[in-house]
Amino acid sequence: MSLRRIVERKGKVLGELEELILQSLWKIGKGTGREVVIAVSRRRNLAYTTVMTVMLRMVEKGYVCREELSNGRYLYRPCYSQEEFYAKTSHALFSQLIRNLGSVAVAQFVDALEEVDPAQLKALEKRFQKH
Repeated sequence: MSLRRIVERKGKVLGELEELILQSLWKIGKGTGREVVIAVSRRRNLAYTTVMTVMLRMVEKGYVCREELSNGRYLYRPCYSQEEFYAKTSHALFSQLIRNLGSVAVAQFVDALEEVDPAQLKALEKRFQKH
């Protein structure tokens, strides 16, 4: 399932445990199922089967990639860097908001950006002037 379809359906991309797993993978880079469970368990005590079930769903969604090792185990890694993941998901989310709400969504984004970081708003204005 594509990131775009998930955002359209749920309004958010990651569940709480999915986010914890992905954060753990970004921190360790890659690992076997057991290594990922150990990394996740540093923040939350969860059963091995629970983490593996969610991680397998994340493989199906394309968030986590896995490769089979010669011993029959799998090595898991994030399919995208943290920056790439948030760029792709924010693009999908913003695209959906603009499709559904049009200029209202854009105006609200500009208002929020002005409150949070006026310098970023200036940079955005310059970018629009180039186009």
